[in-house]
Amino acid sequence: MKDTEILLQGEHIPDIQLVSLARGKKVCDLLAAAAHHRKEEAQGEFHVFAEDREEPLAAGDELPVSDDGQPVRLHVHRCGRITVSVTFNGVTKEHHFGPGTPVAAVKKWAAIKAFGMDPGDAAEHVLQLAGTTDRPEPDTHIGALVNCPDCSLAFDLVPLKRVEG
Repeated sequence: MKDTEILLQGEHIPDIQLVSLARGKKVCDLLAAAAHHRKEEAQGEFHVFAEDREEPLAAGDELPVSDDGQPVRLHVHRCGRITVSVTFNGVTKEHHFGPGTPVAAVKKWAAIKAFGMDPGDAAEHVLQLAGTTDRPEPDTHIGALVNCPDCSLAFDLVPLKRVEG
């Protein structure tokens, strides 16, 4: 039986980790494996989120497998929701996402739904952490950018091209 490969991100797991577990293992088994990848100890109950899903998987659930043979992208976090605010042209919009939501999905929500950009204009903008010049990669899960109990994140929606002075 082939192992299930997981691309794991999470709270206190800053870099994507490739985790391999036997098929049929449960969510609770992944939680135990994730503890070994944390850079810091953390107290509290962690949950596993499938990428782009709002609700956590139940601890007794079998780990999901991918239909295409690629690793499954999962996220472990203590926050059940991340409150994300995005500011564009002095206007701020807020929305709640699961911690396993990629930055690209937040950008799509902000640019197209919240600020009404057409897809062409949206493609020329990126999310930048508010008050910094840090632009997280589009596949970064937003939960990797925050630690409980602060379950919130602020971005600025900025043009892709940086003007150098």
